This record gives sequence, C-alpha cells and structure tokens, in this order.
Amino acid sequence: MLAKCLIRNYLRQPLDLAKRYGKGSWAVVTGSTGGIGAEYCKQLAKQGFNLVLFGRNKDKLEELDAKLKKDNSQLQTQIVVADFAEDNSAKFYEHLYRKIQKLDISILINNAGAVIPEFFENCKLESAISCSNINMAGPAMLTRMFINDFLKRTSRTAIINVSSLIRVVPSPYIKEYSATKQFLTLFSYYLQDNYGDKIDIQDLNPAVVTTNLSNHQTGPDTITPEHCVTSSLRDLGQEFCTVPAMIHSFIGQMLFVMNKFMKPLYRATFVNDYEMKILRAFYEQHRNKK
Repeated sequence: MLAKCLIRNYLRQPLDLAKRYGKGSWAVVTGSTGGIGAEYCKQLAKQGFNLVLFGRNKDKLEELDAKLKKDNSQLQTQIVVADFAEDNSAKFYEHLYRKIQKLDISILINNAGAVIPEFFENCKLESAISCSNINMAGPAMLTRMFINDFLKRTSRTAIINVSSLIRVVPSPYIKEYSATKQFLTLFSYYLQDNYGDKIDIQDLNPAVVTTNLSNHQTGPDTITPEHCVTSSLRDLGQEFCTVPAMIHSFIGQMLFVMNKFMKPLYRATFVNDYEMKILRAFYEQHRNKK
C-alpha cells in the first residue's frame, strides 16, 4: 500500500487527456461554480476541452464562464442551469439531455454534492430528499443519459464520480451524506465492471478539501481543490479508485481500523472532535447574526 501511494503521488505522470478523449471534445461538470468543480473546469479548459457548466445559480455560472474564457480564448462553453435537489423526474433529465445531446461529450464529472450536518432524526424531510437527489439520483441519471453516446464514440470517454473517504465509516451528524457517497462508490464499481473496457471510470475519494462544503476548513489534513483535481486528472485512465493525497490515504485506513476494532477510541478522537466543530460553527453562525 505504501509503495502504491508513493508511486501514485510522486512518480506517476498524467496521460495526454486531449489525445485520449479527443481535443476539442466536451466535458460536463456538475457543481461547477466553486471548489472542486470550478477547478476541474479550469484545468480541463487549459488542456483543450470545451465545457458544459452545470449549476443552480445562473449569475455564478456566467461569472465562471467569463473568467474561463478570459484565460482560454478558444474555449467554447454551454451553461445549463439545473437544480438536482428539486426534481428527479424522467422529464427533467430528458430536458437536460436535449440541451446538449449534439455535443461530442467525452468526460462526465459527477461532482455536485450536498450535506446535512445534523442528527438524522432532526433533519427536515425536504432536506433529506434533496441530499439524496443531488448525491445519488443526479449522478446515476446523468450517467444513464450519456452512457449510450459514450459507448458509440471511437475515442475513449471518462466518468469521474466524486465520492468521499467519509463513506468508509458511519460518520456523526452526516450519516446520510456518508451513505450516499458509499452508493456512489458502489455505482462506480458497477460501471467499471460493465464498461471499463470502453470507458475510463474513476472513483475519487478525498477526505477534507477546502471548499464551501467543508466551510473552507483548513489544516494539516486538508487539501486545496487544485491539489484534489490535479491528482484526479493525473490518475484518470490509469487507476479506478483514487485518493488524492497520502495524508488522506492514511486517514481513510485509520478511520476504518479504529471504527472496526477500536470503537471507543474512534468516538473519542473523531466523533467528539466533530461535535466540537459543529458547536463552533453554530456559535459563529449566530454570533455573526447579532
């Protein structure tokens, strides 16, 4: 395992993705307006891909679009305003597909995610449904939309599912989030087993990344969106299940072993620490309202 981590993080060279998937082809990025999604857009644009920008906020999408085109004069983009939390009907996804079906799409990045940081019995039903729609229905239905087109392409295609290391343990306050990420990983395994000979599947498993979803948390165990995406694209086409940093690989193994064999220690070091983070965030939120 250590040797694999060292090779992945220090010796492996990325593939020529434009050559592998087709220069000038299109990449679809959900949750594109911030954090990991925006970084995928930035790096793929530099490598010669055109972009379909999925997001809920039209103003933020247009702002990202302008910034990307300023840095990449030949870039073509298409903006798709969509909220996976509000609708998971067949008509909703068919409508999205019709908007972009004529594009030569070579990469699908299922990045959009949502988390509910509270006890499951206290969360609102609407919030629970929204979380499930965004984290599970969205990636599954988008993949279903494009899978037949992907299989018809002469060049290879790629699907990146942004899962999370939090899936390896039942996590305090965000059990639904960790469960939905486990679904996404299992879905990735299904895709790999059935379509891996024609489509590059990547199951990306970061721990904490400094984004809105983590309240821009920083520390020795966190990584930046740039680090996360650079590692993801480095491994794309070379490794199915990837963890973007050595420290995250260590954290994942530690949490799994502690939860399985040392439950009291797991609760003392991880659960209690997480409780304090929730309390601090609650305090800051209400202090700022005064």
